[in-house]
Amino acid sequence: MSGRGSAGAASAAAGAAAAGAPQQYVGLVRGINVGGNNRITMADFRAIFEGLGFSDVKTLLQSGNVVFASDRPLALADVRAIEHAFETAAGFRAGFVVLSAAQFLSILDANPLLAIGTDLSRLVVTFLPQPPAAAPAPDAAPPPDAAPAPDAGPAAAAAFDATSVELPDAASTLPEVFAAGPHAVYSWHPDGISNSRVPVSFWKQFGPVYTARNVNTANKLAALLRARTP
Repeated sequence: MSGRGSAGAASAAAGAAAAGAPQQYVGLVRGINVGGNNRITMADFRAIFEGLGFSDVKTLLQSGNVVFASDRPLALADVRAIEHAFETAAGFRAGFVVLSAAQFLSILDANPLLAIGTDLSRLVVTFLPQPPAAAPAPDAAPPPDAAPAPDAGPAAAAAFDATSVELPDAASTLPEVFAAGPHAVYSWHPDGISNSRVPVSFWKQFGPVYTARNVNTANKLAALLRARTP
């Protein structure tokens, strides 16, 4: 992915929002459809977002990736409504990272490891929770027909600033390489993600909501967003 393409798409997305066009978002959920656990069909996954009043809903792969449009900026209350609707439909709880198109493209554009990540299936972006709109209305209501969440849910983790995190010791993880941005951790796993030397305890500090995608998948989501931008 070129930085110029991502930055241009992010600026166009922001311009479209300012002009009153539907605002585009990415929803990412972790831990679904892994082996025989936590199964949900993509038809049911799409129906969750459509039932909450979102439009132009499109899923990607089976791993919990969705692009959708909203007629207004979203806030954390909307993420909680999504999580509650998901739990009702799927029968199990899962945390969502919901990002505006501009946020998502900015995170990809900021990846400092693109120069060394020669295999994009082994170059990973771990997305951390943050408010899904740059300036959400403080009293924004849930989408139409959204059932109120009975508690704060996983989205209560709110924003996590990875720049304050101490990354694994570089010498101990080679040939793996790690870098941190404000809302993401970037990692290069030349021997494969399953062979990572980083202990699970490192990732647990980010709470239950963080979710990782390789850059191949992230680029496909970015392409969906760019196709929707005038």
